[in-house]
Amino acid sequence: MRIDQLIGERYRIVEPLGEGGMANVYRAHDIILDRDVSLKLMRLDMRDDEAVRRRFNNEIAATSAILHPNIIQVYDYGEEGGSQYLVTEFVSGMDLKRYIAENWPIPVSRIVDIMQEILAGIAVAHQAGIIHRDLKPQNILISNEGEAKISDFGIARAQTSFGMTQTNTAIGSVHYMAPEQVRGEVASNRSDIYSLGIMLYEMITGHVPFEGETAVAIAVKHAQNPMPSVREVDPRVPQALENVIFKATAKSPMSRYTSAQAMLDDLETVLSPNRINEPVWHDPNDAEEDDTETKVIPLAQIKEVASQRPAETKKPEPLVKENHVDASKKKQQFAAKSKNKRRRRYIWLALLALVIIIGGFGVYGAMQPDNVHVSDVRGMTQANAEKTLDEDGLKMGDITTKHSSDIDRGKVIQTKPKVGKTVAANSVIDLVVSNGPAKVRFGDYVNEKYSTVSDKLEDKGFTVTKKEEVSDTVPKGYIVSQNVDAEDSVVPSKTKVKFKVSTGPKSYTVPNFTGKAQSTVSAWAESNGVSVDFNSVYSNSIPAGYAVSQSMTPGSKLTKSDVLLVTISNGPNAASHSSSSESKSSSNNDNSSSENESDNDSERESSSSSQNSSSSSESEDTTSDSTSEPESESSQSSSSSSESD
Repeated sequence: MRIDQLIGERYRIVEPLGEGGMANVYRAHDIILDRDVSLKLMRLDMRDDEAVRRRFNNEIAATSAILHPNIIQVYDYGEEGGSQYLVTEFVSGMDLKRYIAENWPIPVSRIVDIMQEILAGIAVAHQAGIIHRDLKPQNILISNEGEAKISDFGIARAQTSFGMTQTNTAIGSVHYMAPEQVRGEVASNRSDIYSLGIMLYEMITGHVPFEGETAVAIAVKHAQNPMPSVREVDPRVPQALENVIFKATAKSPMSRYTSAQAMLDDLETVLSPNRINEPVWHDPNDAEEDDTETKVIPLAQIKEVASQRPAETKKPEPLVKENHVDASKKKQQFAAKSKNKRRRRYIWLALLALVIIIGGFGVYGAMQPDNVHVSDVRGMTQANAEKTLDEDGLKMGDITTKHSSDIDRGKVIQTKPKVGKTVAANSVIDLVVSNGPAKVRFGDYVNEKYSTVSDKLEDKGFTVTKKEEVSDTVPKGYIVSQNVDAEDSVVPSKTKVKFKVSTGPKSYTVPNFTGKAQSTVSAWAESNGVSVDFNSVYSNSIPAGYAVSQSMTPGSKLTKSDVLLVTISNGPNAASHSSSSESKSSSNNDNSSSENESDNDSERESSSSSQNSSSSSESEDTTSDSTSEPESESSQSSSSSSESD
């Protein structure tokens, strides 16, 4: 795929992001909505593979059916050159696999936060009846803002049989595959939970729990080997958190969490002080029992065992039998007494052993150093926390810092070991101290749509307001300027953002210019900075130099990008006026001819009158203004006609 190539007449390829077995992923730009997107395009060599096309359709159907902030959102899909493509939101960041490699060891609280977001998304998918089936860190994206998003539902709802094949391949990733999938059984939502437990183990330890030279060897370990303990890698991990891993990765699906929501609910309290002394979780459905374990035998059982010891060798009967007592009866009485004596002896021995054990524990406890509880120093300054620990007979150890929106800078967030935990006197207590809320780069939002930007920033905790202003260059509803510099590092919850938002170009109400002088129209246009064009027509009703009509209705709105057309009068049409004068002159000539037939004197008088009229007309033409020039020419034409006659 070439850079700048247009897909679907809308998505322009910017750069490649990765290559997969069935598709390649690109960063593209949506030229219609002006935003970056992620575009997954089926490989050319796979477009005729029906199984691949079906898997691609599965991903489209599965991802389109769910909407959650922790699941990659689908924008569009289609086909280009015979290859299907899927358009999703673009996440600027890295996948969880790389995040673990670059950030391990990851603070436990951060691990819990990431897993809670993943579980929230998976819970929604499961509620929609969709099982991911291929959960692994490579399919979890961590944005630059730290938000986790689940991607690649390509084998969700797949109907193919699961488990290992003859080529040692499987649908799903073997390092995160549940035992039932290895055995070829149908995957369920509890299979996804198993994968999440493996991911949780990897985030804590930095590596997967089971490795092997082949995929088959790894799969066998998932099916048979017990889950390793994360506390053996890091004893500071709370037992409650390790128990979440144990329960999620139980070999029997029935022993795991019933749902992703149940796992999420359990995970939310793993850092609670109430769970500090939680015992190790054991699978209740695991019937196997280790016979090598040391067992505590109850006292009643000791008595029962003692009572079942074989009878001692009988004493020989006396040589002389007593006549008054039956010999056999005496024997029974003697045996009963012997048995009771032995029973009492064993009871006393057991009680003596118990006293010795209790006394031993007392001596051992007396030999141990005094135990103390870790005081609650959360919210204290570092100096006050050190003083409190010293009073408790404890020592302050390493100081680490962490961003916190709730605890002021320089104050204690937590202790290690946890608050309330019983430790030996003079133990070292590490502190986690707040360095204030996390800051983020604000960013440049000029020329972006205000409604979209404000929603995005408010979701992050910013307080957003706007002030509207006229702009000839920025479209209506888009941001003209911002009060926070784009490169500033700010705390969202403590930052108030004010945008100036365009209302579009300034508009002007168009007056009624009909009958107004052209100079009046020009003055109005110049004072408002708008454009006016003029044309002209002859008009018998509007004097020359005055407006006859206009292109925009009076009262309508005009902006600087519009042009108003005004028609100006040139006065009456010259040709029309000349025709009228000729008609009048012809009428006068007819009358003169009639009078000449009756009387020659009258003819001379008529001629003299006509000349006087012509002279008078010329005198009037001389005094008329420039706008009456066509009339002057008409008068001269009339005069000439009269003289000729």
